[in-house]
Amino acid sequence: MLLYRTVEQQNTGEWVGMRPGSALAEGPGAGEARTVRGSGLVWSLAHALNDGYPSLYLALLPVLMARWHFTAGQAGLLAGVLALSTQGLQPFLGWWADRHGGPWFIVGGILVGSLGASVGLAWAPSYAVFAVALLLAGVGNAAFHPHMAALVTQATPDAPGRRMSGWMVSGMIGHALAPLAVVIAWHWAHSLGLALLALPGLLVALPLYASARHLPLPIWRAAPSWSALWRAARRRARPFFLVVVLRNLGTASLLTLLPILWHVRGGLLSESGMLLTVAYGTGMAGNLVGGRLSDRTGPRLVLVGSLGLAAVAAAAWVLGVGTGWGFWGLVGLWGFAANGAGATVLVYGQSLFPEQRAMASGLTMGIGNTVGAFGAWGIGAIAVSFGMTAGILVAALCLLAAVAPSRLLAADDGRMSQASATAPPR
Repeated sequence: MLLYRTVEQQNTGEWVGMRPGSALAEGPGAGEARTVRGSGLVWSLAHALNDGYPSLYLALLPVLMARWHFTAGQAGLLAGVLALSTQGLQPFLGWWADRHGGPWFIVGGILVGSLGASVGLAWAPSYAVFAVALLLAGVGNAAFHPHMAALVTQATPDAPGRRMSGWMVSGMIGHALAPLAVVIAWHWAHSLGLALLALPGLLVALPLYASARHLPLPIWRAAPSWSALWRAARRRARPFFLVVVLRNLGTASLLTLLPILWHVRGGLLSESGMLLTVAYGTGMAGNLVGGRLSDRTGPRLVLVGSLGLAAVAAAAWVLGVGTGWGFWGLVGLWGFAANGAGATVLVYGQSLFPEQRAMASGLTMGIGNTVGAFGAWGIGAIAVSFGMTAGILVAALCLLAAVAPSRLLAADDGRMSQASATAPPR
């Protein structure tokens, strides 16, 4: 990890923000590198589990809709409810992480997230109770993300887009495996099998705490108010915020409608889990490619290409009515394109507030994503009233509409410099 220093202390060489006896207290060098390598595997495993839990319910949407008798519009509302906690709370939790830090952000987050998502899915007696459980699970997920995202950019200041995309891939592995795991658990033991899915998250909490407790404590100094920060960044933030809203509106809606479309076309429940795995799996490749390109070209080209290709691929879903290999290929292409800008969006958001990266991550993944995800309720209602084809085409148009504000972003603003990436977080 990077050791936190104030500007004044850079001249004296005094390292601060570290617990006495930590391997990091020796200063930068071999001890630091060993700590980062030793923690990397635990962080990646925890990230995979943390990101997998909120998406467990997607593959079982046809089952849940039959059990609790709700529509595609209400299925879209679940995406908004989940985003309210997983995304909407992240600015506040990011600010809290910048100020206080500590391992309980990430450890407590994965404990709450694993129990809420698995137990709620297993034994919630109604749609409303499940929505509350999903909301609580999202709080745990939100506590984990800003702190860990900030730590990744601090630990690897060179080529932040590539490094961030690599870390995000571990989360996408969780997304990809979750649909398979939940379908297998449901067929194996129904509600009991779903509840047992909480065990991996509970078991990883101990090594995660052992790893995180050696991290340096953040330095907190008086910082400008949020209004001052916004005034400084608003020129770049306004079009970027619109990109985030439209991108997540289209993506959240399509992820919700995909398993329902598959069920309407006569696909098996077990295959709906595999279909989501294909979308997330190709998304991992897209995330890596997009992250590397953004380091070289800046965010604008990556965002325009990702959004345009994702819109075309999603619109092509409705060209046929089958469930053959052509449809699977289009879903894979959409997953690759839709996730191609994931790391770019996060790194660009951090560049808006380079000295408060956890809060910036919260804003990037928070307010804009929440507004977008709640729009999935409306697109689900369109699908109910006018058919699945109309809902999917409207979602694809949201992705295409995001291309216009993407072109307003500066060509190189998303390429964080070494200096900005290593600025001490506050």
